[in-house]
Amino acid sequence: MLQRVRNFMRRRDDGTAGRLNMLLSLMNERLASEFRPTVTYVGNNRVLVGTRVGDRTIAYYVEADDRLLSPWFIVTGQFETEVTNYLLRHLRADSHCLDVGTNFGYYSCLMARFCPVGRILGVEADRHIAELARDNLFINGFHEIGEVVWAAACDRNEDITLYRRMSRSGNTSIVDVGESFTTHMGEQPVQPFTVQGRKIDDLAERLGGRVDFIKIDVEGAEPLARRGAANVIRANRDLSIVMEWSPGQIAAAGFDVAEFADEIGALGLQVFILERHSERPLDISKLASLPYQAAIILKRAQKR
Repeated sequence: MLQRVRNFMRRRDDGTAGRLNMLLSLMNERLASEFRPTVTYVGNNRVLVGTRVGDRTIAYYVEADDRLLSPWFIVTGQFETEVTNYLLRHLRADSHCLDVGTNFGYYSCLMARFCPVGRILGVEADRHIAELARDNLFINGFHEIGEVVWAAACDRNEDITLYRRMSRSGNTSIVDVGESFTTHMGEQPVQPFTVQGRKIDDLAERLGGRVDFIKIDVEGAEPLARRGAANVIRANRDLSIVMEWSPGQIAAAGFDVAEFADEIGALGLQVFILERHSERPLDISKLASLPYQAAIILKRAQKR
């Protein structure tokens, strides 16, 4: 049923498509609310979660001892529903996608499931987590169109030091939060490690230079990732960037939030705020004061 709706939408160029987009999103939400994930502990600190994303089934290994992402995902099978719904509305069967900061590969697998003749590249800095994401591609049969690279998105191709959060791998970052913070959170001290930095411009070569979607979630290092993607942004006119907006993390990583907002504006990118069934434009001058968002959307500003 949902596939028939999508096919009809592609043939329409009037207001009907917008209304059907909303209907499709509501149908996806209804499916998600009625579905309960299947959960099995499989050993080696891994839980296997079978869930539905939109109208498709996807299997994921997640860390059993993770305190950040695993608990709610295991209980509900859902993850960042507004970001998920945005991708469900806009991904095409042949989209080329970069998932930067893929963690356990939720978005990499989602992209692969909905882009069966596209190309998917996940990028993850923590080697153990990169292997988890790689295995998730394989157990779903996505390895022929997707792969995971063990690297950190950066503005130059050289080693970079990150700090691993032992029970919150999704918060591993370039910032050493300090032992007093981890003690307060009931965690072990962070573990520093070195990983190769890679520019998105170079990583995109694995996709043949064509990139339709980039998802970026790198815990405050978004300015580094963006600076390493100048050529990709310039060359791909229809590119959509789905980027976590965390001013606190960006500032903690040593970057000026206002300067970063200015960099985005200088690239001719327009900012959109995700709402339940749509995207609302935001004046670039207001970006620096925008509070935390699971993701904002950056697109080439349309000429009038």
